[in-house]
Amino acid sequence: MKLKLKPSPTQPIFASAHHYFDHLVETMNYPTFYRHFEEDFTEVDGIKIHLEVINTHPEAPTLVFIPGTAIYGLCYSELLSKIAGKGFNVVTFDPRGHGQSGGTRGDYTVAEIMRDAEQVVTYAIKRFNPEVSLMGSSQGGIVAFYLAAKDDRLRSVICQNIADLSAPEAVQLSKNPLLFRYIRRVLTKRGHLLPKLQIPISAYIDLDKMPVKHFGTARKFMEMDPYCLKSISLRALKSLAHSPMPKPVEQINTPILVMQGTADHIFPVTYTQTLFNKLNGEKKLRLFEGRSHGLVHEEPEGVAEETATWMRQFAKIGSKSH
Repeated sequence: MKLKLKPSPTQPIFASAHHYFDHLVETMNYPTFYRHFEEDFTEVDGIKIHLEVINTHPEAPTLVFIPGTAIYGLCYSELLSKIAGKGFNVVTFDPRGHGQSGGTRGDYTVAEIMRDAEQVVTYAIKRFNPEVSLMGSSQGGIVAFYLAAKDDRLRSVICQNIADLSAPEAVQLSKNPLLFRYIRRVLTKRGHLLPKLQIPISAYIDLDKMPVKHFGTARKFMEMDPYCLKSISLRALKSLAHSPMPKPVEQINTPILVMQGTADHIFPVTYTQTLFNKLNGEKKLRLFEGRSHGLVHEEPEGVAEETATWMRQFAKIGSKSH
């Protein structure tokens, strides 16, 4: 499925994200991990969801990966290729409204992305086997955390960052906590009036403080990439400000690995530690010293090794080599 993009003086049009990454290889010697993936799709609520798949072995365990805010599956190609290289199938996807998936650009809710992820888990089980773990980064980590409280099919969950979005403490995850606390109140009362109104992502996330390998900052990366979102709807922001957990954190039984950089400017370690301490099931918190919110791009080998070790503990079949 091709995405129609508006031309700009500085940004050429690309038929697919793979073609865009080909352009990066030619112009800035970008690594070619993305070439390990094959494209596919599934459907949720009548919306086509774009998939990227690494088929390592039909009997290997599978990792389903949920991208973070504004970006899409192929943006994590280095990390996911390294995980596949440790003997796992990998399925990542572009949530509705993101990347090459259908739906209105930037318009989604946490519940809708959860449904997208659940369908991708179903796809992975049907294509490979039931040994599926779920991983997510940033917003994707939060969605994975929520599904740990809902989807009993998951062998384990791996989150870069966790949050309970409905708890008062979650306001500190915004670029401006005081402003977001005010916005949260307004959204509760008036968010239904202009649900499709688009809000720049830079208004609530400090993109200049987020390093991205090869590009410098998240802002530069997102400005260059024609498939990245530049804004999200008021409906999406309202969902990110209010969505409740499917059940209390204390009742989650799915094994959870949480990873975070100690220099993460969005998720304070103290916030993560407090929420992590509420978990009563099998769990592990792995902090990467000095790493930022861009952890999975800064430390792909370390994150891949932690992920592979965690998945092996709970899979009923072994990982397979390429």
